[in-house]
Amino acid sequence: MNASEPAQPTQPTQPAQPDKPNKPESRDIVSKGLAMLSRRDMSRSEFITKLVKAEYSREDADAVADWCASEGYLNETRFAEGNARRLGVKYGARRIGATLKQKGLPEEVVAEAVAALKDTDLARAQALWLRKFHQPATETTERNRQIRYLQSRGFGFDVIKKVITGVIDED
Repeated sequence: MNASEPAQPTQPTQPAQPDKPNKPESRDIVSKGLAMLSRRDMSRSEFITKLVKAEYSREDADAVADWCASEGYLNETRFAEGNARRLGVKYGARRIGATLKQKGLPEEVVAEAVAALKDTDLARAQALWLRKFHQPATETTERNRQIRYLQSRGFGFDVIKKVITGVIDED
């Protein structure tokens, strides 16, 4: 090096962190994965399935999913909470739990998302019932119809009974 030339700054090398996966080599699959996640949150299994359908190998898709999860782009807890909040407007905790399981989320993530909703099941069932029926049933057939409606929305029978009869106890 010549004394008249300025010193070139060296690029600091980042030591590989043992718990953090390296960024995959293929920029194409990383770009595809980040583009998908920029549109909306998704579960890990859905993310991998979409990448495999886009004709990437399962190993590459797993590597990108690991990297995206370590960087915070792929977050199943955030996905579960968002879906539970969105579905909570018209469904009960049971139905939401089944939907989240169907999307391939781990059991503990589903349990966390559903636990927050169980506290508000009665209020949400009442709001849904009022929006649909407006008044208590006077005939057995109408009452059965209201019960079936709330059951199909994923509310438990204890909640349905309180809503239909109008008996609400503050436990």
